[in-house]
Amino acid sequence: MTSGSGGAAGRLGLLVWLPVWGVLMVGAGLVVTGPAAGWWPFAAEGAVGVWFAGRRTAVATAVSEWLTSAASTGAVIGVTGVCVVALVVLPRAPRWRDALFLGASVTAQSALFLLVTVCVDRSRPEVERLDPAPPTSSFPSGHAGASLALYGGLATLVVTRLRGPWRYVAAGLLLLVPPAVAVSRLYRGMHHPSDVVAGLVNGAVVLLVLAHALLLGRSPVSRGAYAPRRTRAVAPYAPAGWWGTGRGQGAFWYVDGRTGPPTEGKRRGTRDQRQGPQAVRGARPRPQRDPDPGRGDRRAADEGSVPGGVG
Repeated sequence: MTSGSGGAAGRLGLLVWLPVWGVLMVGAGLVVTGPAAGWWPFAAEGAVGVWFAGRRTAVATAVSEWLTSAASTGAVIGVTGVCVVALVVLPRAPRWRDALFLGASVTAQSALFLLVTVCVDRSRPEVERLDPAPPTSSFPSGHAGASLALYGGLATLVVTRLRGPWRYVAAGLLLLVPPAVAVSRLYRGMHHPSDVVAGLVNGAVVLLVLAHALLLGRSPVSRGAYAPRRTRAVAPYAPAGWWGTGRGQGAFWYVDGRTGPPTEGKRRGTRDQRQGPQAVRGARPRPQRDPDPGRGDRRAADEGSVPGGVG
């Protein structure tokens, strides 16, 4: 097994923490509804629902209804499906890993939520409720957990996959949705404070595990964020009187971090500094071309002639 496949297997091994986290959530719920029910702050949670119920207004009720709808089962499934399809279809290269991260985050959070509600039975606050009470336990809040898994997952993709300072603004706006949903559930009398806190923590842990397993382990090159520039092999120093492009011979010089033909400035700068990158194996410099090939014949003719002599 190569180091790359071994690293991928190790990252996927982090997924074993999800069932472990589910067991911990069940244990926390049993403690909150059992021996810790009479302890502070759990004993004072009923007063929070009464406080919200006494301060309801038409505008706040409408806003809380919209926030609850944004984290409802139908909305979460619909938004997740649209985003997953968009990640696969719209980019030039399908972002399968990103789509898997988002879909798996929402699915895993929902599975853990159902596991806990089956094992933990907690009644809802004794106040007027603005929504029909589902048959599941009040602990934890499914709306809060689903909103963090979805909108927190989108914020993670925005920060890690996009460029530009505006991505932080977009991610910040997405991250405002889960706590707003949590407050809306308290306002509408559907959950205790510890329920929405447990839901948010559940979604956050799922995102953390899946982000490390599917996103953060990738190299910058595989994400496309950085691709090293390829340069041609550097040929040995060649005399300044020629420029060749023959096979196996120097066609480019490497001067000051750039490659290209040896301009006059490069020839002057390299002529006195012949130490540089090692020569390519098998490459050999071409012989220096004589700028005046007839000079030797003229010299021989001059030496053989006698001034004033008879030819």
